[in-house]
Amino acid sequence: MRTRITLAIILFAVMASRAAAQQPDSSAIGIHQAQSEYYSRIYDSIKFAFPGDHEMPVTLKSRTAGDHDYMVFGWHPYWADASAYLAYDYDVLTHIAYFSFEVDTASGGYTTLRGWDTTPIISYAHERGVKMMLTVTNFGSARNTELLTDTVKQWSLINALIYQLQSRNGDGVNFDFESVPSTQKANMVSFCRRAARGIKGAIPEAEISLATPAVNWSDGWDLKALSEICDYIIMMGYNYYWSGSSVAGPVSPLQGETYNITRSIEEDYLDAGVLPDKLLLGVPWYGYDWPVTGNVRKAATTGTGTARTYNSALGLVQTYGKTFDATTSVPWTSYQNATQWRQMWFDDSLSLQMKSNLAVDRDLAGIGIWALSYEAGRQELWKGLRAAVTGTSAAGSGVTPDAPGSRITGVVPDPVRDISVIKFSLSDRCRFMLSIYNTDGRLMAVIADRIEDPGLHDEILNAGSLAPGIYICVLNTPESRSSMKFAVIGEK
Repeated sequence: MRTRITLAIILFAVMASRAAAQQPDSSAIGIHQAQSEYYSRIYDSIKFAFPGDHEMPVTLKSRTAGDHDYMVFGWHPYWADASAYLAYDYDVLTHIAYFSFEVDTASGGYTTLRGWDTTPIISYAHERGVKMMLTVTNFGSARNTELLTDTVKQWSLINALIYQLQSRNGDGVNFDFESVPSTQKANMVSFCRRAARGIKGAIPEAEISLATPAVNWSDGWDLKALSEICDYIIMMGYNYYWSGSSVAGPVSPLQGETYNITRSIEEDYLDAGVLPDKLLLGVPWYGYDWPVTGNVRKAATTGTGTARTYNSALGLVQTYGKTFDATTSVPWTSYQNATQWRQMWFDDSLSLQMKSNLAVDRDLAGIGIWALSYEAGRQELWKGLRAAVTGTSAAGSGVTPDAPGSRITGVVPDPVRDISVIKFSLSDRCRFMLSIYNTDGRLMAVIADRIEDPGLHDEILNAGSLAPGIYICVLNTPESRSSMKFAVIGEK
């Protein structure tokens, strides 16, 4: 009996430590706020010459009939390289949110527009049929309380936003208010109702949206009411682990942690009454790199993590390699800088494709991206989004190759009783991954993850651990994705 009690205590302690790594912390801030504050220290200390001029941008060009309804919404940070927007895929994007109009809580106006009044991206996006939103930021419990308790300031803000949209042909407003306290829950709803009424009254076609947290830590968000007022809300599906976390871990776990993307969508949003067609899943084009105690998975941190863009993370991976974590569906790498161990978790093209698949499978309105420019023109992320937009990544769609030659050709036999062979082809020498998902989008197994030469290949599937039902086998390569349904049946 004493042994059982001891084991139970140990097990409880382990579970508690894992949950603690994801618990809210009074000093925790989101990546939007962290990077905004970091870059403001740089740009506020110099005279920054924004390109462009104050002329009225061109009006929005309509997309052609038959273009996709699935939304791909990306935040464009003002600190992006001046030419970064030229490399975006405007056939995939539907909305760009310029980041950001920073609220002056003393007056309800703004402290800075960060170049919204001169940026050339508005005309460039409009010419390609992409809507331009203005993101409005207000960070911190005290600042949000100051604004949300004063309707005079709120109307000053609303009128200032109407002017900025009209003067720059903007298509709507994205509110990014973070760390809203529970005391302001009702006031936040009232403000959004007021803002939607005021802005749409002046600009009927304007869209109103919100950036909302993955977990409603502060209970400051009435998500159902807010989703009914706004045209859509974007769940920021990241920051589950942040720069100050006590343990290194995935900023955006698909599953496997106490809190994860799948749970947030289902419990915090859909179960709370948010309709799927009002919800976008925000995904990270960044990761965190922490100093840690050693090279074991999820090592304890010894200092503050550094945010790394997708492109910079790939530079480390090319040197040190990576491990795809089957538990959370997020890759990580461990390396030494002099004598200091470091561990980085970031989302790559495969893990981001899996998140896009989840959004499609749950019939969500689309995907949000933090942040545009972090891919530095690399095309694999755009190709993954294009697959989601066109429906080729949706679970249960049968065989869906993205490129000739790299595809699953069969699961033999099908249905599977115990052992089958997955037959597939590769168009060139590359690293590939074969994975099994259930119809809810949960990763069940990684069958193979290695480099192979081009040609026809076989891989053994042992279905002994799979319950009877329908599954999807997915082949991912750097340039393509293919999936095929198969059935598992029980013993006679």
